[in-house]
Amino acid sequence: MPYVLGIDVGTCRTAAALCRQTGSTWGDPEAVPLGDRAPTVPTVVYFAPDGAVVVGDAAERHATTDPANAARAFARRIGDEVPLVIGREVCPAETLTAVLIAWVVKEVSAAESQSPKHVVITHPAGWGNHRKRLLHNALRQANLDDVTLLPEPVAISENHAAAHDVPPGKALGVYDLGATGLATSVVRRSPIGTFEVLNTAESVDSNGGDSFDDAVFDHVRTSSGGIDPADPDAWLKLARLRQECVAAKEFLSAGNEVTVHDVTLTRSAFDDMIRTSVQAGIEELLRIIRPAAELDTVVVAGGCARIPLVGDLVRAEVPGRAVVAPEPEIACARGAALVAGRVTPIPRAAPLPVLASDEPPQRPSIDIEPLELPLPRSPMRKLAGKPKLTGGITALVLAAGVGLTFYLRGEEPPKHAPTPGAVAPAVNNTKATPETPPQRSPESANTKSGPHSSTPTGTKTGEDGR
Repeated sequence: MPYVLGIDVGTCRTAAALCRQTGSTWGDPEAVPLGDRAPTVPTVVYFAPDGAVVVGDAAERHATTDPANAARAFARRIGDEVPLVIGREVCPAETLTAVLIAWVVKEVSAAESQSPKHVVITHPAGWGNHRKRLLHNALRQANLDDVTLLPEPVAISENHAAAHDVPPGKALGVYDLGATGLATSVVRRSPIGTFEVLNTAESVDSNGGDSFDDAVFDHVRTSSGGIDPADPDAWLKLARLRQECVAAKEFLSAGNEVTVHDVTLTRSAFDDMIRTSVQAGIEELLRIIRPAAELDTVVVAGGCARIPLVGDLVRAEVPGRAVVAPEPEIACARGAALVAGRVTPIPRAAPLPVLASDEPPQRPSIDIEPLELPLPRSPMRKLAGKPKLTGGITALVLAAGVGLTFYLRGEEPPKHAPTPGAVAPAVNNTKATPETPPQRSPESANTKSGPHSSTPTGTKTGEDGR
């Protein structure tokens, strides 16, 4: 099924979401499970001794034992003229970022059995054209040409607007608390439905999730007696201890108590460790949103937005207008996927022609000349139509009867008996007066009539007699 892809390359972790084509539209954004046990993966690239490039969870595992060949937090360094040195390799930050993005696209394409129709990648709101151009060029070298770059607060606002009504002209405050810092912004919805950044500010290191991890790590290390620096495995043990402290911090987002290295940490104790940093970030948010007119809502996003104290303090400062995004660690990737669907039209099939009515079209007129057939004729009409034949047959029958009569009497038939040809046609409509048969005596029966002799009826006989 066709889909579009949104990718959020954070300082600490990378997330992705996609929208599938559903008919003539793009569906709701879905998180892509990139990690082994989480939807996100560490933003880490590792260069193996054999030349292989490893990304994500596998790179994180290698980086624990071989940190010199691993790169972290490189996305925020795009535009820095000083490249990163990874092992013996000199790598610009944009190249490492493109390697990570290409890996994400490859993983998703393999899972979906096809490449995305379009990819949208988020970036900090403070980036100028120079940094965006560097990333675009690096992506082209990684064979990723059809890519759109989108500011992070715009992506977060798009994700929020998909579930909440934001009228045109209204402004949103964005509180994005990530691993390495806090980004606060004000965006406004335009009349055409898009979002534009009005103001933004970013604080690094002091107010981010990494500083919260450090607070837990220091507490556990101090309470447990620490690790002997003379231990040859001290570095490895410290790295693993920090990973356990990060997991403990994430657990306290939902739980009330956790134990690390026999040290028990409660949520209230953790809140006390980070309260000052969180409060400083909220003051930065208030400074940014105060000049904004028509402020509608403050959206809280980022991986650290799951910490209950963060949402509570923001709601206290902005009562009734603070909303923590669902799954805040992938809110940015979801918004990027929504924008990817908006800028990618779905090909439509050519419309079928529709008739004005369902009546069949008129057929062309055809001139058919009727065939004149003869009228049927009865047997009597057939006989009437052949007068000569009928008369001949009649005369023949009469002659045969007369001859038979004389034959039976022993007499000789008269010499001048009518012949078949002398019979008048049967179709003569003139009524003829019936003739009186001639009276013959026995004496005159053998007498031959001459050409001028008369019959008793006074009718001439002979060749001219009719």
